[in-house]
Amino acid sequence: MLNGEGALDHKSRKLIYNYISSHPGASFGTIRNFLDMNDSTLKYHLIYLERNNKVISKREGRHRCYFCNNGSKLNYRPYLSSQLNSLTRNQQQILKIIRNKPGISKNELIKITNLNRKTLSYNLNKLIERNIIWKVKSAGEIGYEYITKEKLRNEIYNRLLLKLLSDEIDEDKFLKIKKKLDNLGIDEIRI
Repeated sequence: MLNGEGALDHKSRKLIYNYISSHPGASFGTIRNFLDMNDSTLKYHLIYLERNNKVISKREGRHRCYFCNNGSKLNYRPYLSSQLNSLTRNQQQILKIIRNKPGISKNELIKITNLNRKTLSYNLNKLIERNIIWKVKSAGEIGYEYITKEKLRNEIYNRLLLKLLSDEIDEDKFLKIKKKLDNLGIDEIRI
């Protein structure tokens, strides 16, 4: 029965599917805790739902996140709230500091968090891989910022302008792309 027919006939599978549908990007532990299911039962039903193309999963750090399979290409960034829930305690602490002090350097983060350089670097790289923060250069030093859609739009404008100034694109192409960006709502920008 790998065509998906009847995959949701089972009560537990329907509960799991409905939870994932209303909480895209939920991790195994989050689903288990909310539905109060034991690990082996949940694992069995998730595998069954994946094999029947009802859900798909994506590895996010140490967690596997689940999404309903609606046939379209997933944009994982809208599920940031579930991503933030799956961050480690160190990553949550680092992110909170970066949000409150944009452009903060690694040395400042070490002083505030009391994490060693290796642990801090590992966690910063994980946040960068997940497109939650990015590196910025400020006063000749590398710092870190939380990525917002507004910052992303500004970064796209800056890169586009640099391409125009370096003659990588002509003025007509620049204006066409800029017009498309201007017409995009902030919610339509994909990170």
